[in-house]
Amino acid sequence: MNRDDHLNNIAKCVGRMAHEIRALNAVGRFDINSVTEDFLIPVLKLVFGCPDLQNMNKIQANFPAVDLGCAKTRVSFQVTTNGTTSKVEKTLKKFHEHSLNKAFDHLYVLALTEKQASYTAKSLERAIAALTIPFDPAADVIDWDDMLARIRHLETDKLEAIDHYLASGWAKRDSHVKFREQLDKFLAFSTEKIEVEKTSRKYIPAIFVETHSTKEQMRLFANPLFFYRKIQDKLRRFAYDHLNASLKIAGEPELVSELDASLLSAAPATFAELGAWLDQVDQAISVELAKVRPFSWYRETGEARYEPVNSESAGWMIARLQLEGAASGLTSRLNVARALIGLIRNKIFLVTSMAGQGKTNFVCDLVENQLRLFEIPCLFIPARQLNGFAPGTRLFNFIAHNRYAPDGTKLHDYLTLFDQVAHDVEKPFVILIDGINEVTDLTSFNEELKAFCSAVCQYDWIKLVITCRSEFFNERFATMLDEPFAAHTHRVNDLRSEMTDISKARLLSAYLAHFSIKGSLQGQAKAFLENDLLLLRIFCERYEGSDVGYVTDIYKGDLFVDYLRKKIDSFPQQHQAKALPTLFKIAASMLAADDFSRLSVRDFTAEEQEIVLRFVEGDVILRREVDSDGLAAVGDVAISFTYDELRDFIIAYQLVDRAAADQAQALTEVLARLPSHPVYEGVYRYAYLLARRAKGISVIAACEAAPNFTEHFSLNVHLLPPARCRRARTSRELRQF
Repeated sequence: MNRDDHLNNIAKCVGRMAHEIRALNAVGRFDINSVTEDFLIPVLKLVFGCPDLQNMNKIQANFPAVDLGCAKTRVSFQVTTNGTTSKVEKTLKKFHEHSLNKAFDHLYVLALTEKQASYTAKSLERAIAALTIPFDPAADVIDWDDMLARIRHLETDKLEAIDHYLASGWAKRDSHVKFREQLDKFLAFSTEKIEVEKTSRKYIPAIFVETHSTKEQMRLFANPLFFYRKIQDKLRRFAYDHLNASLKIAGEPELVSELDASLLSAAPATFAELGAWLDQVDQAISVELAKVRPFSWYRETGEARYEPVNSESAGWMIARLQLEGAASGLTSRLNVARALIGLIRNKIFLVTSMAGQGKTNFVCDLVENQLRLFEIPCLFIPARQLNGFAPGTRLFNFIAHNRYAPDGTKLHDYLTLFDQVAHDVEKPFVILIDGINEVTDLTSFNEELKAFCSAVCQYDWIKLVITCRSEFFNERFATMLDEPFAAHTHRVNDLRSEMTDISKARLLSAYLAHFSIKGSLQGQAKAFLENDLLLLRIFCERYEGSDVGYVTDIYKGDLFVDYLRKKIDSFPQQHQAKALPTLFKIAASMLAADDFSRLSVRDFTAEEQEIVLRFVEGDVILRREVDSDGLAAVGDVAISFTYDELRDFIIAYQLVDRAAADQAQALTEVLARLPSHPVYEGVYRYAYLLARRAKGISVIAACEAAPNFTEHFSLNVHLLPPARCRRARTSRELRQF
């Protein structure tokens, strides 16, 4: 490509830039001006020979008179869409007032639209005369025509560099424009991942788990321009009436609220307005806290208690306790309002809780029934799907893998775009990462996630929601709370607040309806299922599509057998025969290691590991555990039983199965050494029940020979179904009663 080709290409790009700036400014979109400043830096470096040119506003916010400056050549630029005499004059005056001649010897005023034909005003001449550096409007006020005139005289290699830079810049912008046109498709492709969660039953929309307080917090976090009114509601109920009544009795000066009524009726419509309003409200809260907190029980460290005029007066003695109570209530209200401000300003919403507490349901419901409802742009990332991408760049590659995503070479390309989308719609762009504990190689992902969080926090209105099982977070991700972005993190430790009886009944009904289970649950059966989410899930998966009739009690041993049988029947044919032996192997390995909370399956066969992963997928029978540190753990998979009673049942089943094969002595030995372990009661209980079912004389004898047999049997006899109790009448335990 020759010089003329480069010059023609550059002229086209410059012409397009001038046209778009004029068009956007005409409709009030002046944010393009600040973007153009940074975009022009590489061009101006070559055209004016300023190798160290940089944006001065990044050195000092609202840097006066100068937008771009080069410390090496001492050349500066004011970049503006206003090329009028008054703008030039104002720039020169500020340059002089702030003594910028100490840093720069030359000032150019670059008009992004076009400059005037001439600058002859007397006031401008006086401003020029006051400068201590030379300034000639004819040469130093420049526009695109002047830029092209200078570019025309550059060496060919510089022309080629400018041509390539402008072309790539417009290509990226065109890609972004195309992305904005396809934004709905991009977001839809992401949220379609929720359909996968439905298919796997990790997300069941019909299931209601009470998360009222967390949902309230999330509304403010994810949609502040709608829910900021909650802050106003809190402050409208703030008044000193009751406190002043007590102060009057005590003979102390009364307090007067300085809360501006306009703050309580304000209706910010943009992020900028919201930010300014939050600052004002926060300052107003500080003023009121300084008055009322000294009276309250919630004084800050080192803050002095209010000293009454006469602490010995009868009035003070009478009113003091009531006064402190009223002041504490007001202080609490102000602190809650301030916490809501902090929630709006936070960038990361972290949810950690135990397995089976509804984290995925919460996040998917958030996307479907809140973010979509309010048209809040969001990106949903099921963390286990990150395992299909190379470690270190999983999150970037997940985003880039979306067919509607624009071309991006680095994470910030996408985050910049998401932030622009947020500002366009005046709603946060929310990225949700569900179940970070499901990513393999947690150590490397921890570092990647921290870098991702740090990057997100650099953008004003990108928000991040993360969920994780508690033990994984504490073991592998806790260092996130030592990072600078921790100051912008809101953590929910218990997703499911204390549930009311009404909420429990609603939850049970929703489960039964979703799994199409008919019948009547009463008494102990209903209580079991309402208070144990995992047992409820096992029950519903077992009896899906059935009529269970009138049920007053649940015999867990029978339920576990039927559930395991149904789960194994869903496996591929080639794995079904090995499924139960694999569970038995896990039980035997835990017994051998005397560790019932965690087991490595590194030494299992490939088929056994595949079966283990199938059990883990449901997160009901088995779940993945935190890997050990060190090289020895690389590639290892650690698992445990999700439900302790199911674990005890499978261990007992394995022991009874072995004992029935003429290995009763092994059962005797195990039962003899288990009393000091937490699994003893459960294993013993189910071992004896299974022995009764199998009618194995040697097995029953081994159980009955165990320490404290009578005590344990009397505690667990109710677990035997009625028919089995009748069959047990001739056994040793009943003869002893």
